[in-house]
Amino acid sequence: MIRLISAILLVIPSFFSLADSNIVNNLSYVGIGYKQARLDAEAMSPYLDGKYVNDEAKSYGGLYVNLGFNVTEQFFVDGYADFVTRFSSEVDTWRVGAGYNILVQDRVSFPVSCGIVNYRADSDYSSSFSDNAGYCKAGVRGQVASHWLIDASYQHEAFDVSKDTINITNVFQFGSVFGLVAGFEFSERKESERSFNLGVQFSM
Repeated sequence: MIRLISAILLVIPSFFSLADSNIVNNLSYVGIGYKQARLDAEAMSPYLDGKYVNDEAKSYGGLYVNLGFNVTEQFFVDGYADFVTRFSSEVDTWRVGAGYNILVQDRVSFPVSCGIVNYRADSDYSSSFSDNAGYCKAGVRGQVASHWLIDASYQHEAFDVSKDTINITNVFQFGSVFGLVAGFEFSERKESERSFNLGVQFSM
């Protein structure tokens, strides 16, 4: 994770001269889109309290919604929800938190936040299971070109079987309101989980 953040920090300054708008410090937005996830064999086990174990990697698809709001220039609250499903099973997620966006330069900041995350899973092969835990997240946001923001973060979720996630999100901002989003995520809980998302975002 340290190597990933270091690499991004080395790249960001070389693009400062290309940027003509500052969208790094705006954490007031609403986003919606499609999420595709692939869970390795046995990755479903902690979501269903160990009562169902997928014996092979499986793909899931669904929708996500995320939002944020700047309470002050640097304090913010945010929320996220998604569902990914296939014929025999589904995992629903919601997350709410609050944090502080440390503005280092005009086009680089370090947001940190903590909150609560919840998973609810259903399967044809076991009873439903819901569980929540605290989480903390830290990352770096950098505007690397005109209207192009990269947001990289690391998140730890303190379940009995904890979950660690690295996320990289690209936001391509058109004007002051509308943006396109493309993100990639790698998680490790009992086993590996990978996902990507495509969506739109409306800044406020």
